[in-house]
Amino acid sequence: MAAISSGPGQEEGVAPDVTFPSNSTFFYDVPQEEVSPMCNVNFGNNNGSNATSSLTSPVKYLADYNFLTIISYFKIDSIQPLLDTWFGEGEAFLDEDVIPTFREAHPDLPSAASFQLVHFSDNSAVVCIRGSKSYFDFLVDARLWYAASLFQLVQSAMPFGFSFDALVDFCVSRLSDIEASSMKQVSYYVETTAFVDYLLKSGIYTSVTITGHSLGGGLALITGAQTQTLAIAISAPSAVMGRSAVTPEISLEDIKQRSYSVIPQRDIISHLGGEHMNSAGIKCRAGANDFFACHYAYRSLCELMYTCGNVKRPVYCECVSMGYPEPTSIDGSGTSLEFSCEVI
Repeated sequence: MAAISSGPGQEEGVAPDVTFPSNSTFFYDVPQEEVSPMCNVNFGNNNGSNATSSLTSPVKYLADYNFLTIISYFKIDSIQPLLDTWFGEGEAFLDEDVIPTFREAHPDLPSAASFQLVHFSDNSAVVCIRGSKSYFDFLVDARLWYAASLFQLVQSAMPFGFSFDALVDFCVSRLSDIEASSMKQVSYYVETTAFVDYLLKSGIYTSVTITGHSLGGGLALITGAQTQTLAIAISAPSAVMGRSAVTPEISLEDIKQRSYSVIPQRDIISHLGGEHMNSAGIKCRAGANDFFACHYAYRSLCELMYTCGNVKRPVYCECVSMGYPEPTSIDGSGTSLEFSCEVI
Protein backbone atom coordinates (compact mmCIF):
# COMPACT_ATOMS: atom_id res chain seq x y z
CA MET A 1 0.00 0.00 0.00
CA ALA A 2 1.40 3.35 -0.97
CA ALA A 3 2.11 5.98 1.60
CA ILE A 4 -0.03 9.02 1.53
CA SER A 5 -0.08 12.13 3.64
CA SER A 6 -2.38 14.93 2.75
CA GLY A 7 -4.38 17.68 4.37
CA PRO A 8 -6.86 20.48 3.82
CA GLY A 9 -5.81 24.11 3.79
CA GLN A 10 -3.87 24.23 7.03
CA GLU A 11 -4.32 27.97 7.26
CA GLU A 12 -7.96 27.29 8.07
CA GLY A 13 -7.03 24.86 10.82
CA VAL A 14 -9.92 22.47 10.32
CA ALA A 15 -8.09 19.16 10.49
CA PRO A 16 -4.60 17.67 10.59
CA ASP A 17 -2.97 15.77 7.74
CA VAL A 18 -4.44 12.42 6.79
CA THR A 19 -1.60 9.90 7.06
CA PHE A 20 -1.73 6.21 6.28
CA PRO A 21 1.03 3.64 6.83
CA SER A 22 3.50 2.97 4.00
CA ASN A 23 4.93 -0.54 4.33
CA SER A 24 2.24 -2.77 5.80
CA THR A 25 -1.49 -3.17 5.93
CA PHE A 26 -2.93 -2.95 9.43
CA PHE A 27 -6.31 -3.75 10.87
CA TYR A 28 -8.10 -4.10 14.19
CA ASP A 29 -8.77 -7.78 14.79
CA VAL A 30 -12.25 -8.18 16.26
CA PRO A 31 -13.99 -11.59 16.17
CA GLN A 32 -16.82 -11.58 13.62
CA GLU A 33 -19.41 -12.53 16.24
CA GLU A 34 -18.55 -9.39 18.21
CA VAL A 35 -18.92 -7.01 15.29
CA SER A 36 -21.99 -4.76 15.48
CA PRO A 37 -24.51 -4.96 12.61
CA MET A 38 -24.08 -1.21 12.16
CA CYS A 39 -20.57 -1.72 10.78
CA ASN A 40 -21.68 -3.04 7.41
CA VAL A 41 -23.65 -1.06 4.86
CA ASN A 42 -27.15 -2.53 4.89
CA PHE A 43 -29.34 0.41 5.73
CA GLY A 44 -32.29 -0.84 3.71
CA ASN A 45 -33.05 -3.46 6.36
CA ASN A 46 -32.86 -0.87 9.13
CA ASN A 47 -35.03 2.00 7.98
CA GLY A 48 -37.10 0.93 5.01
CA SER A 49 -34.86 2.55 2.42
CA ASN A 50 -34.22 0.63 -0.79
CA ALA A 51 -30.66 1.96 -0.98
CA THR A 52 -28.29 -0.76 0.10
CA SER A 53 -24.75 -1.57 -0.90
CA SER A 54 -24.56 -3.94 -3.86
CA LEU A 55 -22.34 -7.02 -3.69
CA THR A 56 -19.95 -5.35 -6.14
CA SER A 57 -19.91 -1.92 -4.48
CA PRO A 58 -16.59 -0.73 -3.04
CA VAL A 59 -18.63 1.07 -0.34
CA LYS A 60 -19.15 -1.76 2.15
CA TYR A 61 -18.75 -0.24 5.62
CA LEU A 62 -20.11 2.62 7.69
CA ALA A 63 -16.48 3.71 8.07
CA ASP A 64 -16.40 4.25 4.28
CA TYR A 65 -19.03 6.97 4.62
CA ASN A 66 -17.14 8.50 7.55
CA PHE A 67 -14.03 8.60 5.35
CA LEU A 68 -15.97 10.19 2.48
CA THR A 69 -17.16 12.98 4.79
CA ILE A 70 -13.52 13.77 5.56
CA ILE A 71 -12.34 14.10 1.95
CA SER A 72 -14.87 16.86 1.33
CA TYR A 73 -12.65 19.18 3.40
CA PHE A 74 -9.64 18.68 1.14
CA LYS A 75 -8.31 20.47 -1.90
CA ILE A 76 -9.26 18.88 -5.21
CA ASP A 77 -5.78 17.65 -6.12
CA SER A 78 -5.52 15.73 -2.81
CA ILE A 79 -8.74 13.77 -3.10
CA GLN A 80 -8.08 11.15 -5.82
CA PRO A 81 -4.86 9.85 -4.16
CA LEU A 82 -6.82 9.50 -0.90
CA LEU A 83 -9.58 7.56 -2.67
CA ASP A 84 -7.01 5.24 -4.26
CA THR A 85 -5.40 4.58 -0.89
CA TRP A 86 -8.67 3.92 0.91
CA PHE A 87 -10.68 1.93 -1.64
CA GLY A 88 -7.88 0.70 -3.92
CA GLU A 89 -6.96 1.95 -7.38
CA GLY A 90 -9.70 1.73 -9.99
CA GLU A 91 -12.55 1.58 -7.45
CA ALA A 92 -13.46 5.21 -6.61
CA PHE A 93 -13.22 8.29 -8.79
CA LEU A 94 -13.62 11.99 -8.08
CA ASP A 95 -15.80 13.66 -10.72
CA GLU A 96 -14.37 17.15 -11.17
CA ASP A 97 -16.65 18.16 -14.04
CA VAL A 98 -20.20 17.43 -12.93
CA ILE A 99 -20.51 20.19 -10.30
CA PRO A 100 -19.29 23.04 -12.58
CA THR A 101 -21.58 21.70 -15.32
CA PHE A 102 -24.51 21.66 -12.89
CA ARG A 103 -23.80 25.22 -11.73
CA GLU A 104 -23.57 26.50 -15.29
CA ALA A 105 -26.98 24.97 -15.96
CA HIS A 106 -28.46 26.52 -12.78
CA PRO A 107 -27.04 30.07 -12.56
CA ASP A 108 -29.90 31.32 -10.36
CA LEU A 109 -29.15 28.94 -7.50
CA PRO A 110 -27.02 30.03 -4.54
CA SER A 111 -23.59 28.41 -4.94
CA ALA A 112 -22.04 28.78 -1.49
CA ALA A 113 -22.31 25.10 -0.56
CA SER A 114 -19.19 22.96 -0.81
CA PHE A 115 -19.57 19.34 -1.91
CA GLN A 116 -17.91 16.71 -4.10
CA LEU A 117 -19.18 13.77 -6.15
CA VAL A 118 -17.42 10.42 -5.96
CA HIS A 119 -18.53 7.62 -8.26
CA PHE A 120 -17.57 3.97 -8.02
CA SER A 121 -16.74 0.97 -10.17
CA ASP A 122 -20.28 -0.40 -9.77
CA ASN A 123 -21.70 2.85 -11.24
CA SER A 124 -23.02 4.12 -7.90
CA ALA A 125 -22.25 7.60 -6.60
CA VAL A 126 -21.95 9.41 -3.27
CA VAL A 127 -22.42 13.16 -2.80
CA CYS A 128 -20.01 14.29 -0.05
CA ILE A 129 -21.10 17.54 1.62
CA ARG A 130 -18.52 19.50 3.59
CA GLY A 131 -19.18 20.63 7.15
CA SER A 132 -18.46 24.03 8.68
CA LYS A 133 -15.03 25.32 7.67
CA SER A 134 -15.40 29.10 7.59
CA TYR A 135 -17.07 31.78 9.70
CA PHE A 136 -19.80 32.11 7.07
CA ASP A 137 -20.47 28.36 7.31
CA PHE A 138 -21.02 28.70 11.05
CA LEU A 139 -23.43 31.61 10.51
CA VAL A 140 -25.46 29.56 8.03
CA ASP A 141 -25.40 26.61 10.41
CA ALA A 142 -26.69 28.80 13.25
CA ARG A 143 -29.47 30.36 11.17
CA LEU A 144 -30.70 27.02 9.92
CA TRP A 145 -30.85 25.31 13.31
CA TYR A 146 -31.17 28.10 15.86
CA ALA A 147 -34.99 28.09 16.05
CA ALA A 148 -35.13 24.33 16.62
CA SER A 149 -32.26 24.47 19.12
CA LEU A 150 -33.81 27.37 21.02
CA PHE A 151 -37.16 25.64 21.52
CA GLN A 152 -35.41 22.35 22.18
CA LEU A 153 -33.59 24.03 25.08
CA VAL A 154 -36.81 25.55 26.42
CA GLN A 155 -38.64 22.23 26.09
CA SER A 156 -35.92 20.33 27.95
CA ALA A 157 -36.12 22.77 30.85
CA MET A 158 -39.90 22.40 31.24
CA PRO A 159 -41.53 19.71 33.39
CA PHE A 160 -43.10 17.12 31.09
CA GLY A 161 -41.61 19.02 28.16
CA PHE A 162 -42.20 16.08 25.83
CA SER A 163 -45.94 16.74 26.02
CA PHE A 164 -45.41 20.05 24.18
CA ASP A 165 -44.03 18.52 20.98
CA ALA A 166 -46.87 19.81 18.81
CA LEU A 167 -46.54 23.34 20.23
CA VAL A 168 -42.77 23.32 19.72
CA ASP A 169 -43.21 22.22 16.10
CA PHE A 170 -45.68 25.09 15.56
CA CYS A 171 -43.34 27.67 17.13
CA VAL A 172 -40.33 26.52 15.13
CA SER A 173 -42.39 26.68 11.95
CA ARG A 174 -43.71 30.19 12.65
CA LEU A 175 -40.29 31.56 13.63
CA SER A 176 -38.81 30.09 10.47
CA ASP A 177 -41.58 31.61 8.35
CA ILE A 178 -40.53 35.08 9.50
CA GLU A 179 -37.10 34.60 7.92
CA ALA A 180 -38.14 32.32 5.09
CA SER A 181 -37.09 34.51 2.15
CA SER A 182 -33.72 35.55 3.56
CA MET A 183 -33.01 32.01 4.77
CA LYS A 184 -33.49 30.57 1.31
CA GLN A 185 -30.83 32.88 -0.08
CA VAL A 186 -28.13 31.48 2.23
CA SER A 187 -29.35 27.96 2.92
CA TYR A 188 -26.89 25.50 1.44
CA TYR A 189 -29.49 22.73 1.21
CA VAL A 190 -31.20 24.57 -1.68
CA GLU A 191 -28.21 23.86 -3.90
CA THR A 192 -27.42 20.37 -2.59
CA THR A 193 -31.05 19.30 -3.08
CA ALA A 194 -31.09 20.69 -6.62
CA PHE A 195 -27.81 18.90 -7.35
CA VAL A 196 -29.07 15.52 -6.16
CA ASP A 197 -32.26 16.00 -8.18
CA TYR A 198 -30.04 16.79 -11.17
CA LEU A 199 -28.10 13.54 -10.70
CA LEU A 200 -31.23 11.44 -10.24
CA LYS A 201 -32.89 12.84 -13.36
CA SER A 202 -29.74 12.31 -15.41
CA GLY A 203 -29.97 8.54 -14.88
CA ILE A 204 -26.17 8.25 -15.08
CA TYR A 205 -25.78 6.34 -11.82
CA THR A 206 -27.49 3.18 -10.63
CA SER A 207 -27.81 4.69 -7.14
CA VAL A 208 -27.00 7.95 -5.39
CA THR A 209 -26.29 8.35 -1.67
CA ILE A 210 -25.51 11.49 0.33
CA THR A 211 -23.12 11.86 3.24
CA GLY A 212 -21.61 14.62 5.36
CA HIS A 213 -20.16 15.54 8.73
CA SER A 214 -21.49 18.21 11.13
CA LEU A 215 -23.26 20.91 9.09
CA GLY A 216 -22.61 18.81 6.00
CA GLY A 217 -24.37 15.89 7.67
CA GLY A 218 -27.33 18.07 8.59
CA LEU A 219 -27.58 19.24 4.98
CA ALA A 220 -27.34 15.62 3.83
CA LEU A 221 -30.29 14.69 6.06
CA ILE A 222 -32.41 17.54 4.69
CA THR A 223 -31.48 16.87 1.07
CA GLY A 224 -32.01 13.14 1.52
CA ALA A 225 -35.52 13.67 2.83
CA GLN A 226 -36.38 16.19 0.12
CA THR A 227 -35.11 14.00 -2.73
CA GLN A 228 -36.07 10.60 -1.28
CA THR A 229 -32.39 9.62 -1.25
CA LEU A 230 -30.52 7.77 1.49
CA ALA A 231 -28.39 10.11 3.64
CA ILE A 232 -25.73 8.97 6.10
CA ALA A 233 -24.65 11.67 8.54
CA ILE A 234 -21.72 11.79 10.97
CA SER A 235 -22.00 14.03 14.07
CA ALA A 236 -24.82 16.01 12.48
CA PRO A 237 -27.72 18.00 13.90
CA SER A 238 -31.10 16.36 13.42
CA ALA A 239 -33.63 17.54 10.87
CA VAL A 240 -36.61 16.45 12.99
CA MET A 241 -37.52 19.66 14.85
CA GLY A 242 -36.67 21.95 11.94
CA ARG A 243 -38.41 19.91 9.24
CA SER A 244 -41.02 22.62 8.67
CA ALA A 245 -38.34 25.30 8.41
CA VAL A 246 -37.09 24.09 5.04
CA THR A 247 -38.63 24.50 1.59
CA PRO A 248 -40.17 22.21 0.56
CA GLU A 249 -41.09 20.93 4.00
CA ILE A 250 -40.18 17.38 4.92
CA SER A 251 -42.15 14.90 6.98
CA LEU A 252 -41.14 12.61 9.81
CA GLU A 253 -41.76 9.69 7.46
CA ASP A 254 -39.36 11.19 4.90
CA ILE A 255 -36.67 11.44 7.58
CA LYS A 256 -37.37 7.98 8.94
CA GLN A 257 -37.19 6.32 5.54
CA ARG A 258 -34.11 8.11 4.22
CA SER A 259 -31.72 8.89 7.07
CA TYR A 260 -29.06 7.23 9.19
CA SER A 261 -26.91 9.09 11.71
CA VAL A 262 -23.74 8.25 13.61
CA ILE A 263 -23.81 9.91 17.04
CA PRO A 264 -20.58 9.96 19.04
CA GLN A 265 -20.84 9.92 22.81
CA ARG A 266 -20.83 13.44 24.35
CA ASP A 267 -21.11 15.17 20.98
CA ILE A 268 -23.32 18.20 21.53
CA ILE A 269 -23.89 18.98 17.85
CA SER A 270 -25.46 15.56 17.24
CA HIS A 271 -28.15 16.33 19.80
CA LEU A 272 -29.28 19.63 18.27
CA GLY A 273 -32.54 19.72 16.36
CA GLY A 274 -34.25 16.82 18.10
CA GLU A 275 -33.79 13.07 18.31
CA HIS A 276 -32.47 11.25 15.25
CA MET A 277 -34.91 8.67 13.92
CA ASN A 278 -32.32 6.10 12.79
CA SER A 279 -28.94 6.20 14.44
CA ALA A 280 -25.93 4.33 15.75
CA GLY A 281 -24.23 5.52 18.91
CA ILE A 282 -20.46 5.15 19.13
CA LYS A 283 -18.05 5.71 21.99
CA CYS A 284 -15.86 8.76 22.36
CA ARG A 285 -12.57 7.93 24.08
CA ALA A 286 -11.39 11.53 24.37
CA GLY A 287 -10.86 13.10 27.77
CA ALA A 288 -13.95 14.46 29.49
CA ASN A 289 -12.46 17.97 29.46
CA ASP A 290 -11.79 17.95 25.73
CA PHE A 291 -15.03 19.67 24.86
CA PHE A 292 -15.08 19.38 21.05
CA ALA A 293 -13.00 16.22 20.54
CA CYS A 294 -16.05 13.97 20.33
CA HIS A 295 -17.28 15.96 17.31
CA TYR A 296 -14.05 15.27 15.44
CA ALA A 297 -14.60 13.26 12.22
CA TYR A 298 -11.17 11.58 12.42
CA ARG A 299 -11.89 10.33 15.91
CA SER A 300 -15.21 8.85 14.77
CA LEU A 301 -13.38 7.12 11.93
CA CYS A 302 -10.88 5.56 14.34
CA GLU A 303 -13.72 4.45 16.64
CA LEU A 304 -15.60 2.78 13.80
CA MET A 305 -12.49 0.98 12.58
CA TYR A 306 -11.54 -0.14 16.08
CA THR A 307 -15.09 -1.25 16.95
CA CYS A 308 -15.86 -2.94 13.63
CA GLY A 309 -12.52 -4.68 13.30
CA ASN A 310 -13.32 -6.49 10.06
CA VAL A 311 -12.95 -3.27 8.07
CA LYS A 312 -10.14 -3.99 5.61
CA ARG A 313 -9.13 -0.39 5.18
CA PRO A 314 -5.85 1.41 5.98
CA VAL A 315 -5.72 2.54 9.60
CA TYR A 316 -5.31 6.29 10.03
CA CYS A 317 -1.86 6.75 11.60
CA GLU A 318 -3.05 9.14 14.29
CA CYS A 319 -5.57 6.63 15.74
CA VAL A 320 -2.87 5.38 18.15
CA SER A 321 -2.05 8.91 19.32
CA MET A 322 -5.78 9.36 20.03
CA GLY A 323 -5.59 6.51 22.54
CA TYR A 324 -6.51 3.51 20.39
CA PRO A 325 -4.44 0.32 20.66
CA GLU A 326 -1.82 -0.64 18.10
CA PRO A 327 -3.51 -2.47 15.18
CA THR A 328 -2.35 -5.85 13.89
CA SER A 329 -0.08 -6.09 10.85
CA ILE A 330 -1.70 -8.38 8.26
CA ASP A 331 1.58 -9.40 6.61
CA GLY A 332 3.02 -10.76 9.88
CA SER A 333 6.20 -8.73 9.51
CA GLY A 334 5.98 -7.44 13.06
CA THR A 335 6.35 -3.88 11.82
CA SER A 336 4.60 -1.43 14.12
CA LEU A 337 2.13 1.14 12.87
CA GLU A 338 4.26 3.88 14.42
CA PHE A 339 7.34 2.79 12.46
CA SER A 340 5.40 2.42 9.22
CA CYS A 341 3.96 5.89 9.62
CA GLU A 342 7.29 7.48 10.58
CA VAL A 343 9.04 6.34 7.39
CA ILE A 344 6.62 8.32 5.22
